[in-house]
Amino acid sequence: MKKLIIALGLVLCVATFAKAQGGGRQMGTPAERAERSITRLEPLRLTADQKAKLTEVFLTQGKSVDSLRAANGGAGGEGMREKMAPIQAATSKKVMALLTDEQKKSFEAMLVEQRARQNN
Repeated sequence: MKKLIIALGLVLCVATFAKAQGGGRQMGTPAERAERSITRLEPLRLTADQKAKLTEVFLTQGKSVDSLRAANGGAGGEGMREKMAPIQAATSKKVMALLTDEQKKSFEAMLVEQRARQNN
């Protein structure tokens, strides 16, 4: 009986700590995600004008993704990946339009590296 009570207490503690940690990956607001995206692009040495325009692009993407998630009931999965692909492709196209030729090469290399990490 004593072991059972200790085991239940342990399970309760683990569940409480897991809940306190958020339980899952938190995405943040569209503005927070846009800021993180700009930060990831720092190796490209963006100008202030480029940063401002790219922030708007990433904000628009974030709002579109949030709308898609809301319409999907907050569920993720394979269906969401397919629905988000056109949004991501449009965002990449807009980003490329704002970069110089040298920055485009670096950005493409960053995308290749990111895809490689996702596939592992």
